[in-house]
Amino acid sequence: MLKRIDHIGVVVHDLPRAKKFLESLGLTLEFERELPDRKVKAAFYRVGDGARIELIEPTTSEARRRRLGDRVGDKARIEHIAVEVDDSITEIMQTLRGLGVEFVAPQPVAIDGNLNAFSRPDTSEGIQFQLVERDAATA
Repeated sequence: MLKRIDHIGVVVHDLPRAKKFLESLGLTLEFERELPDRKVKAAFYRVGDGARIELIEPTTSEARRRRLGDRVGDKARIEHIAVEVDDSITEIMQTLRGLGVEFVAPQPVAIDGNLNAFSRPDTSEGIQFQLVERDAATA
């Protein structure tokens, strides 16, 4: 059902600073993007044989508060674990619903040509999972 870790999403307070830190560890920037509709900027770094770290910086104070918290000293937190699935994402969602897991949206959403579904953390043991069904062209 679950194939491999695709990426770990980390919300950060200062994207340039977090990027500099990952680069000091020898990681290379794979790509960046800004998603105004989601009020974030993101940068992806490849780690090893295909997993990535996604740095996510909220671009408004409301988005920052919602995703990172109110405490001034909070610099980063793991937000989600994205797992590539090897079967139909809708079938896996149905299986997980049978275990009591709820999703942010009732159907998978397309992001970068892939289908994605995000669990509600309070229904998946406090962890938000992002299921990723890769398009064969992007796999």
